[in-house]
Amino acid sequence: MSFKIDGFETFVSFGKDNADALSKSSAASVKAIEEIAKAQQAVLARSIEKTDAAVKALFAIKSPTEFAELQTRLARQSFEDAVLETRKLAEVTTAAVTAVLEPLSTRFSDSTKAA
Repeated sequence: MSFKIDGFETFVSFGKDNADALSKSSAASVKAIEEIAKAQQAVLARSIEKTDAAVKALFAIKSPTEFAELQTRLARQSFEDAVLETRKLAEVTTAAVTAVLEPLSTRFSDSTKAA
């Protein structure tokens, strides 16, 4: 004797497709976190190098005028670097979020078309 419920296969398929989309999104989120961490690590490494160079330059100063000029240059460069690094991290983060949401967005779109 066979027992069949109308629409059961559709229900199971729908759940499987949702689980697949969630799995793809989860895998993308792991990769995204790795990419963001690498980008932040690179920012930190560049920051350490620049700080080291700035400290060496400060110790080589011989006059108050030279100090003022260096301080102004370092402040300007630090601000420009901060803006640039923030922009780079924002781009990496935006790409990561897009990659994480893409499988879910596609699945939602597919499921609304099917309904």
